[in-house]
Amino acid sequence: MKESGFMSGPLGLDSFSADVRGQKMKRVLGGFLLLFLAAAANAQSKADEDAVRMLPRAFCDAWAKHDGHELAKIMADDVDFVTVATTYLHGRVDFEKFHVRLLSGRFKDASITRLETTARFLRPEMAVVHWSWKIEGDKNPDGTARQPRYGLMTMVVEKRGGSWLVVVGQNTNAILGIPPELQDIKTPIAIPGTAPAPQ
Repeated sequence: MKESGFMSGPLGLDSFSADVRGQKMKRVLGGFLLLFLAAAANAQSKADEDAVRMLPRAFCDAWAKHDGHELAKIMADDVDFVTVATTYLHGRVDFEKFHVRLLSGRFKDASITRLETTARFLRPEMAVVHWSWKIEGDKNPDGTARQPRYGLMTMVVEKRGGSWLVVVGQNTNAILGIPPELQDIKTPIAIPGTAPAPQ
């Protein structure tokens, strides 16, 4: 007996039940496929991870050349950057102008060394990079030599037009010593200047 296009068994529902089970299976498999595709879309490529982690090195390489123009190339057009002296710079043009003057003036003999770097992706095209540094050879505004110092820079970076650029930067001088409140807390990056750099 055939009813509504289904072969009937004793109750007339065998083919209908098989069709419903098949539809449910397709939905479950489709759901798993969507989850897999969503996870793959959010996964970071090795190339992106490497590019993000290379930004501190690019910063240090440009600094080593004392080239503010080169340094500005890793900054977004609308970058917000705060220096260790709490100077707030907005935009690549002002960042570049400031660093050209700084690196050809009282920082012309300064060297910066990258110590440790961490990176965490907030979404596929945005990440936060923290990196510690040591600087030597710079001078105070009055021309007197400074002692070597350490610090930590935070960068929010974004992939724009296929390139990773700094959209926000905050540079901080380290106050040497480990605060007592840090007891039993392991930081992702050691307080610069308080522990030997990893080899």
